[in-house]
Amino acid sequence: MEQSVSMATREIMWNIPSSFKVSMYSFLVIAICIFFYGMFKHLKFIIGNGKIFGQNGLIPSFSYLNIKNFFQTIFFTKKLARNHYAGLMHALIYYGFLILWIATDVVAIHYDTPFKIFQGPLYIIISMLADLAGLMMIAGIILAYYRRYFKKEKILAASKPDSEKIMYSMLLALVLLGYLIEALRIVGTGMPIGEKSWAPVGYSIAVIIKAFNFSDSSLGLTYRIFWFVHMVNTLAFLAIIPYTKFLHMFIIPLNALLSKEREGAILNPMNFEDEEAESFGLGKLSEMTMKNRMDLLSCVECGRCTNVCPALHSGKNLNPKTIITKARDLTQSASNIDVEFWGDKPIYESNELDACTTCGACMEECPANIEHVNIIMEAKRYKALTLGDIPPAAADAINKIKINGNPWGLSQEERFKWSDGLDIPVISTNKKVDYLYYIGCAGSYDAENQKVVKNTIALLKSANVDFAVLGKAEKCNGDPIRRFGDEYSFYEVAVENIEYLNQYDFKMVVTHCPHCLHTIGKEYGKFDSGNFKTIHHSELLAQLIQNGQLKPKNPINSRMTFHDPCYLGRHHGDYSSPRQILESIPGISIKEMEKTKDRSRCCGMGGGNMWYELPEGENLAIERLKDISSVRPEQLATACSYCMINFNSSKSTVEGTKEVEINDVASILAKSVLD
Repeated sequence: MEQSVSMATREIMWNIPSSFKVSMYSFLVIAICIFFYGMFKHLKFIIGNGKIFGQNGLIPSFSYLNIKNFFQTIFFTKKLARNHYAGLMHALIYYGFLILWIATDVVAIHYDTPFKIFQGPLYIIISMLADLAGLMMIAGIILAYYRRYFKKEKILAASKPDSEKIMYSMLLALVLLGYLIEALRIVGTGMPIGEKSWAPVGYSIAVIIKAFNFSDSSLGLTYRIFWFVHMVNTLAFLAIIPYTKFLHMFIIPLNALLSKEREGAILNPMNFEDEEAESFGLGKLSEMTMKNRMDLLSCVECGRCTNVCPALHSGKNLNPKTIITKARDLTQSASNIDVEFWGDKPIYESNELDACTTCGACMEECPANIEHVNIIMEAKRYKALTLGDIPPAAADAINKIKINGNPWGLSQEERFKWSDGLDIPVISTNKKVDYLYYIGCAGSYDAENQKVVKNTIALLKSANVDFAVLGKAEKCNGDPIRRFGDEYSFYEVAVENIEYLNQYDFKMVVTHCPHCLHTIGKEYGKFDSGNFKTIHHSELLAQLIQNGQLKPKNPINSRMTFHDPCYLGRHHGDYSSPRQILESIPGISIKEMEKTKDRSRCCGMGGGNMWYELPEGENLAIERLKDISSVRPEQLATACSYCMINFNSSKSTVEGTKEVEINDVASILAKSVLD
């Protein structure tokens, strides 16, 4: 047995005439040329008039590359397993195909180079794995076909619904023809007994074929025919990759490599000094970023973004998938890079874009690393700045921010009134502090959020934290304005705030609103001198507890659940700090909702929706309140100004939440530490 294992191998190109071999290499050259021509066209589409490397290029620097994301996508298919059925289906096809690809490469190395590696133990391992891989692919294709054409899941609706049939057919033909030529070779070479162990599928088929007692000439001719068809099918598969959804095998890993972590809702400032600019925002293909154009090519219409969009499921006119596919289909049918998105038949509608809460659920779920929110926000810029199309209530909020420094239009003199009677340090140009506490508009004017601010300040004082506030000089950071799409007004507000903040000496900005955290911490960083280190108040409080500076002591006997704010969780990546705070408090029983952490459902106030209402659909908070009701809590904990306002105003609409008390984690912690 040891000798047979060490000598195990087979004749490659058994019974194949020279003419067939010449044909194979000729077709291979043609297939490779067709493949690279298609890939070159895609590269030109992505780059446009730009460049691959260097500043403002597709790859600005090596440090820009997300190596971890790249390898996770290639070897572990990353997010696909979040849907168990689809994850299993794809894993069977993908890993089966990967094994067959490797097996083909090993055979090619053995035949076309001096390295004779396809023999002995490696031959046995590769043969066994290849036989198993074929079964995996067949099972995966059956599951895929059933899901798409029998079960007909709505989220899989595609702009070209029959394209997958070509893919499934070619993959199935690749496997079945492979098994057939393996079986015919086994019969033709005298049924080598070893093949029964390391090529069990091929050997089983060979047993059936042998029972028909074909003549040697018939067997040889049949083998050659199937071998030739298999060869043509394989090389045709290689050639059409760039022209079908097979492209995702290459483009999705590349997109993963170029997708920076949690930057999918950060826009670059616009150049308003460009005198040649005829419009502002995303009006045509050439105005898309290279990453945007790569996103268009990456979409395989799996519908995962559709499945998690809170706006869509609340009856709004928005489907994240069609945001991508409408732009892709238009650009693929166009003859030039200046194809208009807003021509006689605009591909987007106003309410479609305005319905987006920028919650990031679509991007979190997308296995292709597509940044839907960026494309939506760029299109909203065009809609607002070039078309002058903006909800009236949003325009009113913008004017109030520019005139009064807050979207409610309340007096600037009232901004710091909540602090009357409290000893709160206000920063000055000659005073250095560790933390600048940016209160925000909700914390300054909304009564419930004012309580959060007071509790946070009391905790910071108790922990002897060196901090100060801006006082009545603080103004809105412009978060709503950017979400509305009025980039010019945001530019004015941002530049003024950056200049003002740079007067003071502090190490870090702390906010209790995740939207302020995002705007000051990430979006200001795209402007000159706008790099400010930021921290959310829940993260800071969790650190103070861990360091022993805050010690929860008074029990709070309450059944509680926590709602993850979108901009703290999906956009900032912090799911643990609020929970660490709650878990440190004696008496609290935490019951997690089914949709929690990175699958949390949006409250509905992001993307500017805090300040205007659309005519269609219902309040997004209702679906989230139903989630909350399902775990029957006595209290709802959150860590976002918008979430608190919306849940408090909407909780009476859902039977199970009418009596639920809603508090920020800072207020809950204060009861345990300070009372």
